[in-house]
Amino acid sequence: MATKTTKKTKGSKPQHLETRRKASDPKPKKIVVEGIKLTEVQEKFIWEKAEPVSGHNQSIYRRDVCGAIIKVQEKNLESEFGWVLTLADPSGDSDEVNNIIAMHWMNAKVKRKADEMWVAPVTGSWDTKDTYNELRDVKIPAEVIQKVRKTTLFQDTKVEPKRINLQIRKSSKK
Repeated sequence: MATKTTKKTKGSKPQHLETRRKASDPKPKKIVVEGIKLTEVQEKFIWEKAEPVSGHNQSIYRRDVCGAIIKVQEKNLESEFGWVLTLADPSGDSDEVNNIIAMHWMNAKVKRKADEMWVAPVTGSWDTKDTYNELRDVKIPAEVIQKVRKTTLFQDTKVEPKRINLQIRKSSKK
């Protein structure tokens, strides 16, 4: 696999993260995620919780909490736009839907705590010609993860029947 993994050095440009330069390159490796079991509807809601990329189809492209661009078709792939479902708070419950977020696979590998600042290795960029991810350390404040966790998708709701006020009128026949 032709993944570039060198980091930005002082004074140089951030490096484009390319996993396949041409169609003949080997296909990206599949990532096996264990411990998170969700329905298709729950996965869709988690995808929609990620921020849309301006100027792009939001059903195809999103941004994770680190700014890395992810693509819906590349779920569980080690590719440029590959992503996985991961826990927002690694010490939290894996069966709590609101604790699960969509994140670029390289950013998801970084050890972090929900209440501390951490450094993500990949962020996204785009210009008039191209959309891409680049290897550049980005400091992510703890508040970002907390904000994502507070985005509640599933809440218990009470549905109360409408009260209909019916009046029965007596017909007056003369």
